[in-house]
Amino acid sequence: MTSLKPAFKFVLFALIFSGLIEIIDARVIDKIIAVVDSGVVLASDVETRLQDLKTRAEAQGNTIEINADLRKQVLERLILEQAQIEIAKRQGLEIDDARLNESLLKAAKGRETDLLGLKNVVESEGKSFEVFREQIRRELLIDAVRDREVRRRIRISESELERFLETTGGQISTAPELLLSQIVIGLPDIPSSEAIKKAEKKAVQIRDALLKGAPFAQMAVRYSDAPEASQGGALGWRSVLELNSIFAKPLATAKKNTLIGPIRSPGGFHLIAVRDRRGDQSVVITEYKVRHILIKPDTIRSVAKAREIAGNVRREIENGSDFAALARRFSDDPLSAAKGGDLGWVRADQLVSGFADVMTNLPFNTVSDVSRSKFGFHLIEVLDTRELDISKEQIKNRARRILIERKFLRELESWLRQVRADAFVELKP
Repeated sequence: MTSLKPAFKFVLFALIFSGLIEIIDARVIDKIIAVVDSGVVLASDVETRLQDLKTRAEAQGNTIEINADLRKQVLERLILEQAQIEIAKRQGLEIDDARLNESLLKAAKGRETDLLGLKNVVESEGKSFEVFREQIRRELLIDAVRDREVRRRIRISESELERFLETTGGQISTAPELLLSQIVIGLPDIPSSEAIKKAEKKAVQIRDALLKGAPFAQMAVRYSDAPEASQGGALGWRSVLELNSIFAKPLATAKKNTLIGPIRSPGGFHLIAVRDRRGDQSVVITEYKVRHILIKPDTIRSVAKAREIAGNVRREIENGSDFAALARRFSDDPLSAAKGGDLGWVRADQLVSGFADVMTNLPFNTVSDVSRSKFGFHLIEVLDTRELDISKEQIKNRARRILIERKFLRELESWLRQVRADAFVELKP
C-alpha cells in the first residue's frame, strides 16, 4: 500500500482532531446539571432559557447581563418546573395533540397568522418548531397540574361568600357590565332656558340621525363635547353599579345594540349606545321531571345484546307493561331503578349529551326510542317540565369564582414552596 504523504497526514489528523473537539464540546454543553426525581435538567436547557430571556429583552429595547446569579435563578426555575412535570407524570396527566394544536392555533392567531405561518416565524427566529411545540406542551402540563393541585386546596365557605356579596366590591364584581359609547351635547355651568332647549334639540337631531343609520363613532367625533369624543365616544366596559344614578336606571335593563337618550345631566344631554352586555344574573332554565331505564353493555353482555334488550323492554312498554315495574326489573342504574326509574327534577346541563339531547326534544308522557349515551342504552320518558330562576345561584357561582381566583396566587406560592421542598434534587458539577 502506498503510504500517505506527510502533509496530507497532517491535514487529515487536523480534521479528525477538529471534529473530535466539536464532539467533546457538544457533550460538555449538553450535560446533565441537575437530577430532579426521575427527570433531569440539561445544560442546554439553561442556555436556551437564557437566550430566550436575552431575545425578549432586546425586543423590548432592553439589555440583560448573563452572569452567575442569572444562571442560578434560571436553573432554580427549571428545577421547579421539572418537579411539577414529575408530579404530573405520577398522576398520569397528559396533554394530547388535540389540546396542544388548539393552543398552537391560539398562538398563531395572536400573531395574526396560521399554523404554517407560526412555524415559519419560529424557525425564522432560529428555533426548532418541534422544540417550540414540545415546550408549549410542557407549559400546558404544568398549568394542568397547578390547576388540579392548587384549586383543590382552596375552600370558600358559605359565610365567606355571603360576606363578600354584602361588600360594595362584591356587588360591583357580580353586577352586569355594559360596553358603552356616548355623545354629549354640553351645557354651560349655569345654562339659560334657551341654551337648554337648543342643546336638547341638537341631541334629538343626532339621535334621529343615529336611528337612521349614521355611524355612532363618526357622529361622536363630529358633535360630542365629551373628553372621549376623539375615540368615537367609547367608554369601555362599565359596571351598572358604577354608573351615575342618572344613567343607572335607564341602562339597568338596556339590551345589546340599543340607543338610550337623550338623558339630561348637569353637564348636558347624553346619547348612550349599549354596544354589548355581559354578566347578567337573571337566568331562567327548564327543569325536567324524567324517568329512564338503562341497559349497560359489559364484559358478558355485548353492545348488540344490550341494544336488543333495550328494544325488547320498549316493546313491552308499548304492549301495556308498567314502566316503573320494568325499570325495577331491568335497569342497570340502581339508584333510579329502586324508584321505578325516577330521576326527579333534572337540568339538561347536568346530564350527558346523548341523554340530554333526547330528553329536551321528547313530548310529555312518550317513551323515547332506544337512545345511546356513554353509559349504555336508555329508554326515556319526560313526565313534566318547569321553569326555574337560578339568578341567585349564578350570582353565587360568579362570586365564588372571583374569590377562588383571588386566593389562587397565594395558594400557588405556598404549593410551589412545598413542591420544591419535597422534590429530590441532585446538582451535578
